[in-house]
Amino acid sequence: MVTINDTSIFDSLDGKFMARLRKISSNMRNTSDGKATITFKTAKIEANYSPEVIKKIEAGRLLVIPNVMGIGSNDIYSIYEVADVYPMHYSMLTLDKNQPGSIMKEFMTLIKKEWQKGSSKSTWIEIIAAPTGYIMRLDEGISDDNGKEPKFIRKNVSPLTGSEVYLLSKETIQKFICYTPKQTKSIEHSTIGSLLGVTEQQVPFILNLEKLLHYHVGVFAFTGSGKSNLTSLIMRKAMNSVPNVKFVIFDVSSEYGINILDVLRSFQSRVVLTEALRNTTSSSGNESRDKGDEDDEDEDNTTAKVGDYLRRHISPDSLTDMTNMLLVSIEEIVTGNKIRTIDISSDAEQIMQQFSTYGGLLRSLSDLTSEKYGAAGQKVLIPPVANMIKKFIQERNLDEDSKMDSQTLPMIEMILNQVLAKAKLKSDPTILSIFNNLKLALEKPAQTDGNDDDYDTTKLVNEIMDEKEGSPKLFVINLPEADVARYYCSDVINRVFKIRKNSFTLNPKVVFVFDEAQEFIPFEKRKEDGTDNSSRAVERLLRHGRKYHLHGWISTQRIAHLNTNALQQLHSYFVSTMPRPYDRQLVSDTFAIDDAFVDRTLFQNGDWLMTSFKTTNTPECSCLLSCI
Repeated sequence: MVTINDTSIFDSLDGKFMARLRKISSNMRNTSDGKATITFKTAKIEANYSPEVIKKIEAGRLLVIPNVMGIGSNDIYSIYEVADVYPMHYSMLTLDKNQPGSIMKEFMTLIKKEWQKGSSKSTWIEIIAAPTGYIMRLDEGISDDNGKEPKFIRKNVSPLTGSEVYLLSKETIQKFICYTPKQTKSIEHSTIGSLLGVTEQQVPFILNLEKLLHYHVGVFAFTGSGKSNLTSLIMRKAMNSVPNVKFVIFDVSSEYGINILDVLRSFQSRVVLTEALRNTTSSSGNESRDKGDEDDEDEDNTTAKVGDYLRRHISPDSLTDMTNMLLVSIEEIVTGNKIRTIDISSDAEQIMQQFSTYGGLLRSLSDLTSEKYGAAGQKVLIPPVANMIKKFIQERNLDEDSKMDSQTLPMIEMILNQVLAKAKLKSDPTILSIFNNLKLALEKPAQTDGNDDDYDTTKLVNEIMDEKEGSPKLFVINLPEADVARYYCSDVINRVFKIRKNSFTLNPKVVFVFDEAQEFIPFEKRKEDGTDNSSRAVERLLRHGRKYHLHGWISTQRIAHLNTNALQQLHSYFVSTMPRPYDRQLVSDTFAIDDAFVDRTLFQNGDWLMTSFKTTNTPECSCLLSCI
C-alpha cells in the first residue's frame, strides 16, 4: 500500500496539500458544426486552503485520484490535469446584491483578512481538473525506495468520489510525459521548453523530435503569439539532432529569411526569391577601371543587396534594435552564394506550357476521345498513338512533365508516317493537325533568353531530394503573392512525390512548412485562385507522405478556415492564445482537447497547450509548456 508520503511518486507540498474529490461534472454542448453533441467531464476537488499551497498549484499540474479498480489495494489511480484553481470562502456563498451595502462590506473585509491567515474552518481551494485518459498503476519494482514503480495505461476509469487526491512528484511527471533519449547528449536538442504548473521545480519538456516531424504537426495561435518562433525553434533543434532531415518553407509573410538567419548561416541552405536583389551601382563598359575600383564596386553591390534583402523581410520586434547584427549575418548569406532567384510563371503561362510537355500531348489526345460529335475513325487511332508516346517516354527515361524538343521529332515522324498516313480519315482531321503543327513547332523552336545556369523549379527539387552530405538542408521559398505560392506549392510537392516514388529510397526526410496555412488549404477551395490545386497537394502530402518520409508542418491563426480533411491527419498540435470562441471550439472538437483547457487557460506569448499522439513518453498526452 502506498501513502501520500512516498515522495518518489507523490508531492504533498511538505504535508500541507490535503484534498478530496467532491464530484464529477458532465458538460454537454453542440459541436462547432452543429451536427452532433459532445460531452466533457471535469472533476471538482476541494483542498485545504493556505497561502503557500495555492501559490504552488497552477493550470497544468498533474494529480491522481483513486478509482474503482484500486478498491482494497489503493494502488491504481486516475490521472487528472488541473485546468483552473481559485480560493473559496463560505461567506462568498451568502453574498447577494439584495443585502445591505454595510453587511456586504463587512463580509468582504472578513474574507480579505482570512486570505492572509488561511483559516481552515471557513476557506478552501476549489480545483477544476480534466481527465487525461490515463491511469497510474503502482507495480512492484526496484527503482524506488518503497519498491513501487508507476506504470501508465491508456484507460478511462471512474474515480471514487470522496477519495483523497494526491499531487504527482517531478520524477513521476517526467516518466509520464517526457521522452527519454537513449543518448544523454540528445537531451539538449530534444528539449523545447519547460512544463507549466507541474511542480515547484522546473521540469524540462523533452520530446521525440523525429516522431514529432514524422507524424505531421499543427501550430494554431492568434497573430503575435509566437507561431514562427516555435517553428524556428523546432527547426534549429531538429537540424542538430534528426539525421537526414531537410526543411522546405513556403514563406508568404517574408518572415523566415530573418527568423532563422543563424540556421541559414550555419547550414548549407537556399533562400529562393522571385525577384533578384537589387544593387545601386552601375558603370559604363567604355570606362577603364583598375582592380581597386572593381573591388570597391563589388563591395558596394554587396552592401546594396544586403540592404535590399533586409527591406524585403519582416524583422521580429525583439530584433529591431539589432540591425547591425542582422546586416552582418545577411552579408554572409549573400557572399556565401546561398540566394537564388527563380522565375515562376503566372497561372496563364503554366496552362500554356502544359501543352509543350508529353503529358500535355496525352491530355490533348484524351480530349479528342471525349468529344461528343468527334469522328469515330479518329477516336479508334488515339489508343495506339498514346501507347507509342508512352513507350517513347519509357525508353528515354522521361516522364509526362518532360518538355518536348528536337528528340521528339522521330516519334512524331513515326506516328505521321506509320499510323496517320495509312489511316482513312476525313479531310483535315484534328489528330493530324495536332501532330503536323507540333512537328512545325519543334523544327523551329522559339528563341529564349534563358541559359543553362538559371535556377529553376527542376534544380530546386533536385537539390531538395539530393542525398549527398553537402547538399542544402534548408530552403526558404519567399513567395509574397498568395496566388503564385499556391500554384508553386502544389508543383513542388507533386514533383517531389514523383521523384520519391521512382527512387526506391527514403532519404532525405523532407518537412514542408506551410506558414499562413489558410492560404494553401482553405475550407472552401476554388480553381480560380489556385486553392484547389494547393489544397489537394497538401492533403496528399499529409495523407500519404509519411510512408515516403515526406512530412508537413501547418501554421495558422485561423483554424476555422482550414481544410478539415487535412487537419485530421495531424498527430501533434500546439495551441496558444485564440481569442475567437469559434476557433477555440473547433480546436476542442477537432483534436479532442477538453473545453476546460481551451476556454479557461490564459496563455502568454511563448506558452502552449501541446497534445501529441506519438512524441511524448505516453501516447496521446496533453501538457502545458513554455518554450525556450
